[in-house]
Amino acid sequence: MRLAHLTVIAATPALLVALTACGGSSDSSKDTTTAKPTASTTVAAPTTAAKLLGTSTVPLPAPSPTHPPAPAPDKLSDVDCGSITGSNGATADVIAFANDAGRPGCTEAITVASDYVGAQRTGDAAPVDGWTCEPQPDDTIPHVCFKDGFTIGLRGAAAPASPPPPRPAPIQTVDPNNQPQRVDPTHPPAPKPADTVEDVNCGTVTDAGGGTRTVIAVGSNAGRVGCTEAINVATEYVQTVSDTDVAVISGWNCNAQPDPNVPSMCAKDGLVIALAN
Repeated sequence: MRLAHLTVIAATPALLVALTACGGSSDSSKDTTTAKPTASTTVAAPTTAAKLLGTSTVPLPAPSPTHPPAPAPDKLSDVDCGSITGSNGATADVIAFANDAGRPGCTEAITVASDYVGAQRTGDAAPVDGWTCEPQPDDTIPHVCFKDGFTIGLRGAAAPASPPPPRPAPIQTVDPNNQPQRVDPTHPPAPKPADTVEDVNCGTVTDAGGGTRTVIAVGSNAGRVGCTEAINVATEYVQTVSDTDVAVISGWNCNAQPDPNVPSMCAKDGLVIALAN
């Protein structure tokens, strides 16, 4: 701010005398001259205005638009981030609560709350996306999620659907006309017979005379021998030259039998290998 200079006109004694003389004379014909006053002008020294910016004349920098200062915790307020629907079919508003720790962002609040209420859960606390979510005894905010001091609340009836109850076990009854057989604990009952096992054609082998024999792994209640073992046993048996048709091959009892279609067989532990023509 600049102050206007003041101009002061100081009257001199000579000027005052001339003015008095002129005012006291009534005969203008005797003095046709009029005294011209003289004046001296005095100019006041300029006054420097006070600096309005303190001791520095450099202006303060403007705040950075890309890094605005974070609001103080006491300036934060709760935010309604929007509505979601739970797996129970109801809706609720997702509230990001503000406290001394700060306030969660709405994107994360919506994601966590949606994952929590979108599944079937029991009434216990559940981990959801690194948060802990659980019901609470509050009719206004019946469900909350929290992590590191941050809190998300669900204002409304949206909630995880409860898992279906387990199906009741069937009740077993005893037919009075068909009482179960009493079992002697010292003589347990015989096991049930196994399901029917089909025969398998394992291929052919060549006997000592150059003929071919078909090897059959016969199915029985004891099971069925594997084809690899059946082929090995049958090959050794039919290629062995002996004066008898009875032989023991790798623990199998092999012998001829009066059946023109299956003239030889081998047996072990209830398993049977048949050698057919």
